[in-house]
Amino acid sequence: MSTADLVKQVAGEARPKMRVEVVIRASADQATPEDQALLRSIEDAVERKNVGRLVSSGTQPGQLFLIVEVENTADATTTLRSILKTAGVRNRSSFKVIQPE
Repeated sequence: MSTADLVKQVAGEARPKMRVEVVIRASADQATPEDQALLRSIEDAVERKNVGRLVSSGTQPGQLFLIVEVENTADATTTLRSILKTAGVRNRSSFKVIQPE
């Protein structure tokens, strides 16, 4: 690896990454065991497909959520849409790009 490549790699790792928040409407006001299992399966798919680093996930009243730190928001959003479609929840999901702090 050349010095220039090393500098680019270190600079890229030091730069704050964008985050994508995914919100899925839960099946009820309180997350059911099925909702929890759904969230775990989506988390697993995010890791298997190397979408990015899972920052956090959980439930809120009426919602499931996860936040993923990504290199490229467009590519990540496309992959996340595919994961959610496969899980059967794309139609009740939304995305938001979160700027690095």
